[in-house]
Amino acid sequence: MFLVAPWPDYLRKIIVQGRSSKSTKVGDIMTEENKLITVTPDTKVLRAMQLMTDNRIRHIPVIGDRGMIGMVSIGDVVRAVVSEHREELNRLNAYIQGGY
Repeated sequence: MFLVAPWPDYLRKIIVQGRSSKSTKVGDIMTEENKLITVTPDTKVLRAMQLMTDNRIRHIPVIGDRGMIGMVSIGDVVRAVVSEHREELNRLNAYIQGGY
């Protein structure tokens, strides 16, 4: 089964091999499922960020009990981390100022 066609696959399997985008089937260039990097809804944001960074990918499928339930982008992950850090900074500022 094939699920995702990342940009590097397109470059390697279409452009470098001299194929035509119009005549090549998506299934011919997609990453195989056993090579696909995924997360679950329970995966921690920092773990998803690590997987994406280590594998140089910008999108990662979220797989649940019934198959793919979503897609997370590196932008989604960065926003979540920044938001978490901002909240922590606000808590620390409130603590320093005696707000706790």
